[in-house]
Amino acid sequence: MNGAAINGGEQDHGQHVWRYVLDEGFDPAGRSPVHAVQGSWPPGPDAAYRPHPRHRRPLTDPVPADAPPPGLPPLGAGRRPAGRALLAWLEDTRGPRLCRVAGSSGSGRTHLLTWLAAACSPDHPRPGRRVHALLDVEGLTVRSATARLADLLGLTAGHPADLLEALQDGTPRTVVVTDLDRAGGPGLPGMPERVAADLLAPLLSIPWLLLVVEAAHGSAADLLTAAAPGGAVLDLDQPQWTDPAQYAAWCGRLTGHPVDPAATHPSPGLAQLAARTPDAALDPARTPAERAIALADTWWAALPDAERGALTALSITDGPISTDLWATLPGAGGEQTVKSAADLLPPPPMADRWRLRPDEVAHRVAADRPPVDHGSMMWQVAGGIPVRDDGGPDLAGSDPERLALLLRHASAADPASPMLDELDLLLHAEPATVTAAFQRAEDAGAPATALAEAWRLAAPDRDALARPADRAAVLHAWLTGRDDESAAHCASLAAARWRTVWNRPSAGPCMVALGIGPRAGSLLLSDGSALHLADPESGELAPVSAPLTSAHPRALTCTPFGGALLLDASGTLAPITLDGAVGAPPGTLDTLGPCTAVAGHHDALVLGHPDGLTSHATLSTGITHRPGTPLHDGPVTALGVTDADGGTLVVSGGEDGRVWTWMPGRPPLPAPVDRRPHPVTATALGATPAGLLLAAAWSDGLLRLRRWGERHRGADIRLGAPIHSLAITPDGLIVVALPEAVLALTLVG
Repeated sequence: MNGAAINGGEQDHGQHVWRYVLDEGFDPAGRSPVHAVQGSWPPGPDAAYRPHPRHRRPLTDPVPADAPPPGLPPLGAGRRPAGRALLAWLEDTRGPRLCRVAGSSGSGRTHLLTWLAAACSPDHPRPGRRVHALLDVEGLTVRSATARLADLLGLTAGHPADLLEALQDGTPRTVVVTDLDRAGGPGLPGMPERVAADLLAPLLSIPWLLLVVEAAHGSAADLLTAAAPGGAVLDLDQPQWTDPAQYAAWCGRLTGHPVDPAATHPSPGLAQLAARTPDAALDPARTPAERAIALADTWWAALPDAERGALTALSITDGPISTDLWATLPGAGGEQTVKSAADLLPPPPMADRWRLRPDEVAHRVAADRPPVDHGSMMWQVAGGIPVRDDGGPDLAGSDPERLALLLRHASAADPASPMLDELDLLLHAEPATVTAAFQRAEDAGAPATALAEAWRLAAPDRDALARPADRAAVLHAWLTGRDDESAAHCASLAAARWRTVWNRPSAGPCMVALGIGPRAGSLLLSDGSALHLADPESGELAPVSAPLTSAHPRALTCTPFGGALLLDASGTLAPITLDGAVGAPPGTLDTLGPCTAVAGHHDALVLGHPDGLTSHATLSTGITHRPGTPLHDGPVTALGVTDADGGTLVVSGGEDGRVWTWMPGRPPLPAPVDRRPHPVTATALGATPAGLLLAAAWSDGLLRLRRWGERHRGADIRLGAPIHSLAITPDGLIVVALPEAVLALTLVG
């Protein structure tokens, strides 16, 4: 397509799709370099056009494109042709944005993509060979997959729309997704299609993002094909992707029974199962799936009764488990029998995480067992939980894997199981299982509880919240005002250096700013549709409000005139009249130039600019102060300002991840006060009774609170959502604006 091309406008691949305008000559269905994207429209009928800040600014990379790559990790089973094909697709600048890896169960899809991620690290010397995230979606829901993917990319999001918003930064990324067909697990049979439609298809609309997905032929794969009709498909059942000689040599090294390479080619899983099956005779003319069915029958018929019992026990777990937990299951026969049974299975993709594979083996074992009594299994699994001195279950001392298995059976027996109200169980079980159980209850029509809503908002399916105490801390924040008793219990378990004072839910993206001038003592709060005055101590709204014209504000500040200024996502600074007070008199903003961040203070505006410069403009005198050189490499993304040391102290955050402080008329410090490898999303300064307080948030969701001069005190907080803006009240409250709420926090001690 020639001329300006709008990408994603003709097909609706999901409710979160963005539309893009590309430079002339670029195919909207193919890959487009970041500098060729003129701008975009967010989802929604009234969305405003956003110019792309990187248009005509090619990304620079310190490593030349023709730099020799490091050595590749070994790739066995003759799969070098498939590996070379994936590497060629990655580096093909004119190739499609989607590559789907297909094939029957046991064809080695997961192993191949794990190899690809290992061979192509995010810092690979050649930009065309970088994989930025490897996401295994087995057992995940749309929400948990979104949270984990955002976490892997250094972002934070609990909903696909938040992730799509965060990915508009123009950073080229390659995402590898494995086990799409196992998303949700057996308890959520339609989840692969939902993940494909709600998360992956919208990702395919981003011109600078590449997606590699493991998915067999089926409805989830069809949804991806509809989203990217010209996508590449690498079907590992096709013989050309497996070198016969290398495959035969690999088969010859398998231990156990001899394997006929011609009868199992090109499936490594089939060969591994054949090595564990006596007298395996396969017809090479049949498809890999047909051969797997026949082999599973032969394998099952040859098993001793004890090992059959252990494998039957494994078949009702609905997910991979360790040998330790497997050995304790009813009918498993104990540790030695389980070890013998494990030797009869192909090795798992992850060490000591067992499930029946390939799929034909799982189907064969399931066909030979009675229906699962999930209620009975629930109580038998619960019998392995330690007991406290008072006779109650010691959930904190139990294995998170056991608690997850308990919850899976409880949810299968009753989607609205009372166990979903057991806070300690949810805190100590594996988080992905909890998210899936809440999803199952929601799909069954069970009323949403305060705990379910808090869990959704906390988005705890992230590595940063691996410890139960960290999950308790963030749940405390979201339960405040919803279930104060549970919130207090979470706070006691977390023992954090911070607590939540109030929580105000919102239906739209929120922004906050501290009132100045005639609004001093109040809080400005926007909820996506209106601007309100609020009481900082309680969050209660005053009757005064004003409509907003931008649904996606970038920054909000009060002005000394009694009104407000709103900076939208396109970089436009618009005055807002509040209760008759103007945001700025006519002509005040005409000479300020382009800005990317804004903060008001007394009779001044502090501005951040696209080139990394910051400035302090006194409105009454027209005097402007700015550091002599840019403090940031790239745009300034956040500002805060307060009185300090007899003057004005400014804090700025940038796309470069650095946080600087400076005072107008004085030279800046020789180094930033903080830096992290993620863009800064919000900053604030406040003179509080306990001293000067600095708050900064980054794109990965980390909120860092530090009292001035206390390098190792304060708190690092993760709330499960991107932080849009911050304000610090004179009493020391830290007010945090998130997509669905405004929270007020305070440091303890």
